[in-house]
Amino acid sequence: MKNEMYKIIVLVILFVGSIESHAQFEKDKIDSESFSGLDIKLGADFALQLQGIEHEANVELVDLKKNFNLPTANLHITANLAPGMQLHINNYMSSRHHNDAWVEGGYLTIDKMVFLPITDVFMDYLTIKAGVFNPNYGDAHFYRSNNAAVINNPFVGNFIMDNFTNNPGMEIMFRHQGVLAMIGTNNGRMNYGRGNDLIDDLVFNWKLGYDSYLLDDLRVRATFSGYHVDDGHSGSTLWDGDRAGARYYTVMQPADVTADNFRSGRWSPSSGQSQMNSYMFNLFVQFYGLELFGIYEDMRGVRNGNDQHFNQTAIQALYRIGDFYVGTRFNNVDNNNGSSVTRMNFGGGWFMTNNVLVKLDYVDQKYEGPAHGSIDGGKFNGLVFEAAISF
Repeated sequence: MKNEMYKIIVLVILFVGSIESHAQFEKDKIDSESFSGLDIKLGADFALQLQGIEHEANVELVDLKKNFNLPTANLHITANLAPGMQLHINNYMSSRHHNDAWVEGGYLTIDKMVFLPITDVFMDYLTIKAGVFNPNYGDAHFYRSNNAAVINNPFVGNFIMDNFTNNPGMEIMFRHQGVLAMIGTNNGRMNYGRGNDLIDDLVFNWKLGYDSYLLDDLRVRATFSGYHVDDGHSGSTLWDGDRAGARYYTVMQPADVTADNFRSGRWSPSSGQSQMNSYMFNLFVQFYGLELFGIYEDMRGVRNGNDQHFNQTAIQALYRIGDFYVGTRFNNVDNNNGSSVTRMNFGGGWFMTNNVLVKLDYVDQKYEGPAHGSIDGGKFNGLVFEAAISF
């Protein structure tokens, strides 16, 4: 009997050891050798949720029903322009916050400079990114749902303090033998081109990290990131920049409020910081089918003349078996006036194909402190089923 159990354990380890991680952080360098001329790819993302959430507070809330959320869709274009040079544009075709189609952003990636004779001397290790995109601050954004693009998110909602914006800027990243170093700059705001932008100083972001397989089946990634806004900025955007809208529709919305809070379920320092220093440390470990991901984030800034201090912590554990996974996520955010939001997620998913995913997410979230006003002490919980297609 012991020998049979031993054989089963060995077979399970061998099976799980063959699983490839779905975790994708910075994209690999473009394969310049495969370029054969201008090549344009049209892709899309589709997502639909069936929501069954209940909420309660010391004030009357909207009467939530169990029903389907708004189907969302993205349309993206990727063009290989030259060896090692690629353009990417993303469009929201349907989103919670906007009922019309609009361009989210677009950027150029350069991994090889064919127009310079000395390119191979340094471009083997460098990647240049320029355009309108979300700054590479922290690693949490690699797990977020971007409107209908939800394949990389093992759960339905993003992290509570969801850093996402689309600013015009540029980043330069160095990668060699697992070492990662990146520095970037942008104008700090999404609604650029309003005439007064040129009075603002640029904001800066950076990242240092190490990402490598220490053993054949053990991958470790650790990164430390920063985002800096000099004193006197007219209003920087790092959080609350997602104009597509959050999941967990209409949760914690008072019954007497008619306007939909398209950020429902999230809590952050909001946008408009005139000065800010924010840091995030992330740790990712993959051992066979087990994946662990952690966040510690510390933000200090000034908004509307008031000091802000927010902390976010999170730990996510996933276990993958073939095309299936199960997992849990704990996420907490608190600020300097004694307020907090705490969330627990339990769920799992099935990759029916590499492009089709279904997942089930149980969420339990609680609000404490004066920053939440009438919903202080409130909570919501329930199940959300999500189906997604991306290609």
